[in-house]
Amino acid sequence: MSETPELSPTETVFPNHAVYALALIFVIMGVVNSTPVIPGWDTLWQGITGIEKLKTRAFATEWFYPIVFFLMMLIVALKHSMWRDWRGTARAPLGAFMDIALVVAAAAISLTYLVEIDSVCLIDSLNGERARIMAQTLAAEIEFAETMGLPVPDTVEDPKCVNTTGVWLVAIMGISMLVFLGYNIKVWGLPLVAVALGIALYTIVTVLVWYFHGPDDVNKYLMTKLGASRAPSLMVFPTCMTRWSTPPQAFWDGS
Repeated sequence: MSETPELSPTETVFPNHAVYALALIFVIMGVVNSTPVIPGWDTLWQGITGIEKLKTRAFATEWFYPIVFFLMMLIVALKHSMWRDWRGTARAPLGAFMDIALVVAAAAISLTYLVEIDSVCLIDSLNGERARIMAQTLAAEIEFAETMGLPVPDTVEDPKCVNTTGVWLVAIMGISMLVFLGYNIKVWGLPLVAVALGIALYTIVTVLVWYFHGPDDVNKYLMTKLGASRAPSLMVFPTCMTRWSTPPQAFWDGS
């Protein structure tokens, strides 16, 4: 006898309506972001809203990507809810845990992306550290330009983030990837996830080798160098967040 309870149509109304609504928002966001250049379009909306720098297309990827990624994972959690499928069985608590873990992991990755990327530096922006560094750098650039008789700059490049997740970056990425792949077992089935899970575990172990031993204290033929001279943890995160052909994309493709 199957442990999966039969759900009445009324019990699936909310998740279905929520999935359709969020999916519609997801599609609209993608269509608006990829809207081609239309003469006068930006000016029209800037005039209507009164916001001079309003963007109506090609949104900044450092903000757009994490928002879309979180929305995508939320849709997956609603569409393939383990708790809903296992409700009334002994596996219901595990299902609820996995549903919550998926959403929390997606939020953690999105926030970590905003904290780590130099064009945002979320923590530095909130505590004023970013503005202070940029002001000091601009003052130094202006002084140098005046001394050398060069044009005076009015902007500076994005500074490196001071307050980041630090060593917790590997833990956040590792746990989140395991949650995503574990949830994907429900969506796709274990055989299709087994290879990706093995690669993810291998990558995490390799990064930990770098953290504990460094590039000089290990046999380079027995490890994988994920970046040339950069710490591997810094290579894992942007790879997962800026390339959509990654395990999280599988949720959307299979939903």
